Amino acid sequence: MTSAELGAQRAADASGDPDAPRRTVAMIQLDALTRICEHILSCDTPDIPLAGATVIVRLSLEDLEAGTGHAMIDGLSTPISICTARRMAADGGIIPMVLGSDSEILDWGREKRLFTKAQRRALCERDGGCAACGAVVGITKAHHIKWWARHHGTTDLVNGVLLCETCHHQIHDNGWDIRIVGVGTDATVWFIPPAHVDRHRTPRLGGRRRFDYTPAA
Repeated sequence: MTSAELGAQRAADASGDPDAPRRTVAMIQLDALTRICEHILSCDTPDIPLAGATVIVRLSLEDLEAGTGHAMIDGLSTPISICTARRMAADGGIIPMVLGSDSEILDWGREKRLFTKAQRRALCERDGGCAACGAVVGITKAHHIKWWARHHGTTDLVNGVLLCETCHHQIHDNGWDIRIVGVGTDATVWFIPPAHVDRHRTPRLGGRRRFDYTPAA
């Protein structure tokens, strides 16, 4: 994690980007250690090493039953066949997820400060990882766009976004704005740069929508 962020900083310095992060190695290492501790503390079991990873395969129930169409694996840009998805399902446990149904509360207003697991799964579906840079879901955190304490923000999907530590610091420290257009997992995430990066402040599309797979005609 530290090497990846240092590499990103060197690349930004070489490009002359005025919005490039300027963080010390100690700061980056502390964030990496914090993320590792948060990961371990949030696991259901304290035993180390941890159990196998969770692989999220996205497809419709109709396609799975009919054997048609394609499926997508989070973190991979190439779709897989339904046959491959079925084989994966046969080898592991299946956790069906109906996002936005009455069985899971996705909007909490100000009743809760931290995003729930159900909300995080919904944000993963909408953002596909870091909504700003596309980093994998595993190194992101769910952040309030309007801060819960300082700005009285709500713990709702429309006020939540997945960000890696680097992008989180960049957005909050350098004056970027974030807007969510739409509702639920079908919403789009837009990043509005500060005037010193783009004097017109042209919105930039973020989240999974930048990488949506479009089947050939």
